[in-house]
Amino acid sequence: MICQHCGIEAPTRYVSFHQNIGMLVMRQSRSISGYLCKSCIHEHFWKFSGITLAIGWLGTVSFIITPFLLLNNLVRYVLCLGMSAVPPDAGYPELTEEAVSRLQPLTQEIFERLGEQQSLEEVARHYAAVADVTPGQVVLWIQAVSEAIRNQRE
Repeated sequence: MICQHCGIEAPTRYVSFHQNIGMLVMRQSRSISGYLCKSCIHEHFWKFSGITLAIGWLGTVSFIITPFLLLNNLVRYVLCLGMSAVPPDAGYPELTEEAVSRLQPLTQEIFERLGEQQSLEEVARHYAAVADVTPGQVVLWIQAVSEAIRNQRE
């Protein structure tokens, strides 16, 4: 599907990484959640966990919270290690006129399946194969149609 951080069309997985910066009497926290590709998962795990490991302990509350955040980050990262790597030719999906012409006749069917609570990933993969487009193009088509409907209602 499409990585919610870098926008590349590649295998993704939902993750949620947290960072804590302890400052004796205060603390700052940050997090990132979403469907990310393996490259972005790797980048954010090391960035968030490294900062938390280095300066997340300063302060009473931070001293208690930091081990839990590090454990969360580690577990989520380990669960993603088996993911496929981002393909070398991965790029940003583009909704071309050809893709639109192939997906337009399938629009009602696509939205019916989404209305039946089928996952976006499942629907995108199925109709990508049917229309000979990429799953990312199907997602972009769904977004474009949804936005057009939303604009008509306003």
